[in-house]
Amino acid sequence: MTRRTRKNLLEIIEALRWDLWIAVTTIGLVFFGVVMVYSASSATRKPLGFLFSQLGWAVIGLILMGYIRRIDYHRYANPGFVYGFLGVCIFLLTLVFFFPPINGARRWLTFYSLSAQPSEIAKVALVVFLAWFLAERERDGELDDFWATVAPASVVMGLLAVLILKEPDFGTTLMIGVIFVTMLFVGGVPFKHLMKLSPVLLIAVIYLVVKVSWRWERIKIFMDPEQDPLGKGYQVLQSLIAVGSGGMHGLGFGQSKQKLAFLPAPQSDFIFAVIAEELGLIGAATLIIAFGFFLWRGLRIAQRAKDRLGQLMAIGITTGLVVQAFFNISVAVSLLPAKGITLPFVSAGGSSLVAALAATGILLNVSEQGR
Repeated sequence: MTRRTRKNLLEIIEALRWDLWIAVTTIGLVFFGVVMVYSASSATRKPLGFLFSQLGWAVIGLILMGYIRRIDYHRYANPGFVYGFLGVCIFLLTLVFFFPPINGARRWLTFYSLSAQPSEIAKVALVVFLAWFLAERERDGELDDFWATVAPASVVMGLLAVLILKEPDFGTTLMIGVIFVTMLFVGGVPFKHLMKLSPVLLIAVIYLVVKVSWRWERIKIFMDPEQDPLGKGYQVLQSLIAVGSGGMHGLGFGQSKQKLAFLPAPQSDFIFAVIAEELGLIGAATLIIAFGFFLWRGLRIAQRAKDRLGQLMAIGITTGLVVQAFFNISVAVSLLPAKGITLPFVSAGGSSLVAALAATGILLNVSEQGR
């Protein structure tokens, strides 16, 4: 009887066509994030405000994910939609400079108590553009032509990167760079063309790090955070204390000490440190495994996509979300220099959460139409 029940369940899952496992993983991460945002923000003046805000955005994002899952992803593959989407993103990325800065950066569009970060939408727009553009170039037999494929794609990526850097937001710029290179490689662009780009990208990164004094200071502090424990090394050291304090089993839900005015941005950029402190190595490892499972299912969807467009969309979305998670976790445990970047599905922030769930909706539609 048990075997028959199990077989019926697997048949139902298979009949769904879209990837139930990645949907369940996503929903689990989202509601885990709601709980941890409440815990991490409990030392602030409005913990219930963070809770209801994150819960509200989670519901909106999940409804949007369910709606987008039902839209055939081929409908995005037309010049009007692609360039319109890019145009809206460029307009919004320009508009942020007319709003007052928050913490020294102009990354948000603010309206009363609401705020939106256009760079989160720009990552999705870049994936849609590259998937359509590379699929078209492959159909026309122009993937080998540097000036017909790599150069135009680089112009679009470069325009988004310049606007995001101007905010400034170096972390998101690195993210769109990773998405760009990964999709070009998977899309079949010859390696020799990618090598032509590498000196330009390398020089740009070195210039942006070495010539911008505060970024270079972050690199030096990353190498030895204890040289300035109360200044530039404060964030990293407090995060490491939180991670180390959790031990194997953690201090217990809500029991983090570092979130009590020691750890900066505990509900957003450094939420992983709070998770490690309260839930220990077991909780932190479980979260990492969940993102690893998301990566596996995303790559499986790409492998089973029925055409190049779907394959590239799946690769771009999966790469963007999982690499961003890797960046965030790596900063929390001092494997990378500190930079403001959220943990997808988990960190506080409506723009990041809704954009990630919308992208996952596209991923689910690709899985539904897969072989």
